Amino acid sequence: MRMKPTRLTLSAALLALAAGVPFAGPAIAQPHPPAPPGMPAPPMIGDLHVRIVPQGPPRRQREVRTARPGRNHVWQSGFWHHTGSDWAWNGGRWLEPPRARAHWVGPRYKRVRGGYQYIPGHWSHERVIYR
Repeated sequence: MRMKPTRLTLSAALLALAAGVPFAGPAIAQPHPPAPPGMPAPPMIGDLHVRIVPQGPPRRQREVRTARPGRNHVWQSGFWHHTGSDWAWNGGRWLEPPRARAHWVGPRYKRVRGGYQYIPGHWSHERVIYR
């Protein structure tokens, strides 16, 4: 004999399903364990990879600043970026900051023992306060 599903069975199933939802909760990523002493930390999104490279960047290239395309755009001057193996030119351009009150911090190149320290350019929303 074949049993027909009843409304009570369907209601009970829906209630059980609905009751399980609040207990599921959001998935939360667990933090990575710290790197062992002497080992570099794993790269994270937004990290600045400061490098010591054997040779300094080539001479800056000349560029023409075009008309500002919009009120929120800021000029990012052209700069040399070290790819890990060589220098690559990034031409100047107008960009919208990634968030309110963010400003562009240009790359820095500093002569140090063994070559040049390269600090990549990046967007920052922090203010620098001099005292």
